[in-house]
Amino acid sequence: MVREIRIYIEGIGDESEDESTTENIPPKRPGFRSKIPAGKETTAGLRAGFVHFFKELYELAESKGIKILSIMSGSRRDACEDFLMSVESYPDAFNVLLVDSESPVSETHTPWEHLRSRKDDQPWILATQGRDDDCCHLMVQTMEAWFIADIDALSKFYNGGFKEDYLHKRLENQSVEKVSKYNLSQWLKSATNKTSKGKYHKTRHAPKLLELLDVDKVRKASPSCDRLFTTIITKILEET
Repeated sequence: MVREIRIYIEGIGDESEDESTTENIPPKRPGFRSKIPAGKETTAGLRAGFVHFFKELYELAESKGIKILSIMSGSRRDACEDFLMSVESYPDAFNVLLVDSESPVSETHTPWEHLRSRKDDQPWILATQGRDDDCCHLMVQTMEAWFIADIDALSKFYNGGFKEDYLHKRLENQSVEKVSKYNLSQWLKSATNKTSKGKYHKTRHAPKLLELLDVDKVRKASPSCDRLFTTIITKILEET
C-alpha cells in the first residue's frame, strides 16, 4: 500500500526548505551527473509555490495518512535521474516525474513517448523504458502555460501596467498547451514590461505566481495539468 507520493519536478528550489533536505533525495547512482553547480542562480521558493499549488493534493493525502513530497531537481535530466533513483530507493512509493514538454505534444503520444521522441532528451530518457504511464506528467509546453491559463492571477500579481487584453487577444480560440515555449516567454514579457514589478522574470516571479493560481482554472485550461491532479487523487483514493 502506498504511503508516500514523491513528485520530482524540473526546476530549482530553495535548499533551506524542509522538504529539500538530503534525506528526501535518493543517493546518487555511480555515473550520474552532479547536481546544479555552486553559484548558479536559483528559483528560490519555487518548491513552496508548487506545494501551495498542490494544496488540495496535500490535504487529501494527509487525510488518508499519505505523505507527499515535492522535490525540485534542477534540469529535466536531473529530474529524470532523481525519479529513476527514487524508483529504486523508494519502491513502495508512488514516484512521479513532472517536466516541461518543451515542444508540442502529439495527441497520439503518451508523455513518456513524447519525451523519448525528442532528440534533445536522448539518451538519458531511454532509461525510462517500461515505466508506468501514470508516473510521467508534462507542463505543456513549459510551466508558463499554467500562468497564462489564469490571467486574473497575473493581473493580481503585476497590478498596474499589466496588459491583460494583450494576452486575451493572443489566447483567443487557442489552447494554452498549443502556445510555443518561445511565445509563452515573449507574451509574458510583453504583457508585464510596464508593470511596477518589471517584465516577467522566472526566478523572481514564478514562485509567487504559483501560489496565486486558481487550480480549477488551470486544470480546465490545461488537460495535462488536469491529468496530473486526477492521477494523484485517484492514487490516493485507491490506496485507502
